[in-house]
Amino acid sequence: MKNKFFLLVITLILTTNAGFCAQTRTVAISDLMIKFVIAMVGVMLASVVIWAGLAMYNKILMRKVSTATEDEILKTPKTIDKAVKFFISKNRLR
Repeated sequence: MKNKFFLLVITLILTTNAGFCAQTRTVAISDLMIKFVIAMVGVMLASVVIWAGLAMYNKILMRKVSTATEDEILKTPKTIDKAVKFFISKNRLR
């Protein structure tokens, strides 16, 4: 019995504004949609800026050409010295 009473009171409180202010509700929904679209445009713009920044970073700062050919990449080094040199050349350790 208590639960039904509380549910009725909460329903009346939440739906009263919608009943009295039908015009205000439609204005609020359109304002909400405009704000949502602006936020999504901001997210897309930020994604494009991050993508462009990373593309420029890869093109400008990471210009180092790999000295290893594809045949060297697929071969397993036979000695420890060759393995260390290969590891250093692939990971750009200095």
